Amino acid sequence: MKLKHKATLYSLLVFPGAGYFFLDRMQRGFIAMFLSLGGLAVFTVEAFHKAQILAEKIVYGELPYDINVIRQQIPLTPGVLDERLVIGITLSLLLIWLFACIDSYRIGQSLEASDFGSEKSD
Repeated sequence: MKLKHKATLYSLLVFPGAGYFFLDRMQRGFIAMFLSLGGLAVFTVEAFHKAQILAEKIVYGELPYDINVIRQQIPLTPGVLDERLVIGITLSLLLIWLFACIDSYRIGQSLEASDFGSEKSD
């Protein structure tokens, strides 16, 4: 499998920016990894906050123990963050992921071309 394909698959399937580590672009890899982890941490805090509110409502009998009712209450439950901020973070994570995939492909392609050129001159 070609280098550019491996790097792209790492970024696509393992974690955003994992292809950079495969290509020895550590700085870019750490930047993509920390930005992604930061966004995921925000989502984790948001989900935990909503789960805590819903769990208290279930314990106090304000909400029935029915998965369909609970599922309907999740988007209605207030979170820590504004909805627009959550959408912005989601879009940012998707852009980071897409950029890491495309950039890993581009870097892998240029490395393949430079390796091919050096092999050709030998």
